[in-house]
Formats: sequence, C-alpha cells, structure tokens
Amino acid sequence: MISPRRLALLLCPLSLAACGSADDEPSQPITSPSEAVETQSAPSPQAAEAEPQPTSFAKTMPQEMHGIWHKDILGRAPDAEECDPRLRGTVDWDRLITVRDTGYVYFEMSGRIMEVHNRTDTMIDATFDTTYADTPTSERRDFALQSDGTLAINLDDGDGTMQVVQYRRCPE
Repeated sequence: MISPRRLALLLCPLSLAACGSADDEPSQPITSPSEAVETQSAPSPQAAEAEPQPTSFAKTMPQEMHGIWHKDILGRAPDAEECDPRLRGTVDWDRLITVRDTGYVYFEMSGRIMEVHNRTDTMIDATFDTTYADTPTSERRDFALQSDGTLAINLDDGDGTMQVVQYRRCPE
C-alpha cells in the first residue's frame, strides 16, 4: 500500500499540470505519475529556441582606433615630430602604438587578434598573439576610446589588477 505522503508526492505534478493558464498549449493526457515527471522536466522546443546563442564578434580592431597613438605624457596632443621619432633623431618608439585592423604594433612587440571577448565601435576586449622570437605568448588587452578622445589600453596581467596606459592620437 502507498503511504499518504508518497501518494501526495506522486500526485503533486499532476495537480500542478492541471493548473495551466488559458494561454498554455493543450496538454496530452498523462497515464502515469512517472510520465508526469518526464513531461515536466523535458524542455519544450520553444524554450530551446529562446535560449541566447553566443555572440560572435568581428576579429578586427574598431575603425575609430586605427592610426598612430602617442603615450599621454605630454599633457597635450602630440605634434607630427613627436609621433615620428626619425624626424627628431631620437628613439621614442616605446611611446608610440600603431593600431591596425588585425591588431597593434608597439615598440618591438606586436599583437595579432586571436580571440575577441567583447567588441563595440569604441572598445575591444581581446586576446592577442604576442609571440616574439619564436616564443609563443599571448596577452589579453582591452582598448577603449574615452570621451576626451584618448585611447585607454588595459593590460590584464593575470594577477587581478589592470595596468592602464592612456594614449593621444597623432596627427595624420
């Protein structure tokens, strides 16, 4: 004989199924309590279609970022001479970053987009291939245009802190 508590547990799904709204699809008759449990736990085809699909981001740097940028250490916008160290006869390559469609070039290093985690017209969060001298390496960086026209680059060192460097656009 089935105990009253076990009977209540078996009938609970049946009573809940009977309480559907007028908008519900017509239900199929349930012939056993185990069928009621299976019916409730199976996702409907509409629910499977409604689940959000992962977003695919373009594997390119935002167009607004393309160009040469000077590290924001001058307190003003850089001039053409400061953006081309060859004109002054100095080596200031470590103050310049060039952003291209496929990534960036900085000093003796470059980064080619491997994976984009998030992207808009004014920012990109991506992992870049930074392989140098046949040593495979990668870095996750976040490039974001600021409201004042500067470019902020955040480097995730993997230790939970971000290293942020600001750049100003060089004249064309």
